[in-house]
Amino acid sequence: MRAITYFQRTVHFPDKPEKARFFCRLQAGQWEPGTFRNIERLVDETTTYIDIGGWIGVTPYWAAQIADNVIAVEPDPVCFGILTEMRGTNAGAVALVNAALSHDKCLVLNSVGGGFGSSETSALIADDTGMSITANTVTVPELQAMARTERLCFKVDIEGYEYKVLDQFRAIDRKRTAGVLLAVHPQILAASLSGPAILRLARTAAATFRLIRSFRGFRLENPSAIWSAIRKSIAQRELKGFDLLFIAR
Repeated sequence: MRAITYFQRTVHFPDKPEKARFFCRLQAGQWEPGTFRNIERLVDETTTYIDIGGWIGVTPYWAAQIADNVIAVEPDPVCFGILTEMRGTNAGAVALVNAALSHDKCLVLNSVGGGFGSSETSALIADDTGMSITANTVTVPELQAMARTERLCFKVDIEGYEYKVLDQFRAIDRKRTAGVLLAVHPQILAASLSGPAILRLARTAAATFRLIRSFRGFRLENPSAIWSAIRKSIAQRELKGFDLLFIAR
């Protein structure tokens, strides 16, 4: 295992040579510093932190050192294996759920970027390897029922599928939840649509509006992230993702 200290906390990871560059960025504090600031702000010893899209444990095992407990949801079989391997060498109470967020009984997930184990596994698009799995599913009410504490904090990063689970976001308990960190991937949704580019762009914009509306009852703290992504998208002529922070009113 490899001990990496980032944002004042140390997490032990399996030593994966293919992730060496990422680990260097992480240790240098260059990977999503805003995410860790927001987790630290919203999570304390009275909080269950629910990480939907746990990937290789970067956020759930970090948050486990400040939360009462963590629930990490991850359907990718390679990533889930890494999360399982890490549980014995890291501090904190972490429950692992090998599932995808959906009200459907199962969900087909595709590899993106040459195989599973990356951060890009998606239910919307696939790479040319044709690799896919059928994942079990879990719902927000089920996750909330698993929580050990009354106070909750959610992080959701599900590679474009956030556009398909608005019913799940509406089910988040507004009274119990301190905040929701949401990664938005309009570029993935647009890539999954057919038709002329202008029509795909319009449909993506409308879907993004509906996505944000599904968090009614929370306060969107950083609407500037949307406008910044729009400016970058125009300047670079390609859609850019962004992170939103919803706070309890």
